[in-house]
Amino acid sequence: MLAAMILAGVAAAAFFAGRGSVDRHPAPVLSGGYAAGREGAFSGFDGGWLFGAPYIVTLRHGGPGITYAFARRWKMAPGFEYRACGAVVCSRRAP
Repeated sequence: MLAAMILAGVAAAAFFAGRGSVDRHPAPVLSGGYAAGREGAFSGFDGGWLFGAPYIVTLRHGGPGITYAFARRWKMAPGFEYRACGAVVCSRRAP
């Protein structure tokens, strides 16, 4: 019984410590270079991305003020092996 009470106390303390670490004043939204870079990197790929799904991407130089942009993307599927074939990605069923 004592062990259960101690465990409950530790869990409650961890919960409140975690809540106390939440940033109550988030950083302001950045404009200009950062926002332009983020939007520029995803231009042409503004939809169809799945959260948690693995992708193979190739990068290209971005436009003015944008370091990188996605040139192509391939969604990976389970049961396949992938390798570079020149400028594209080749795949085959895994043995």
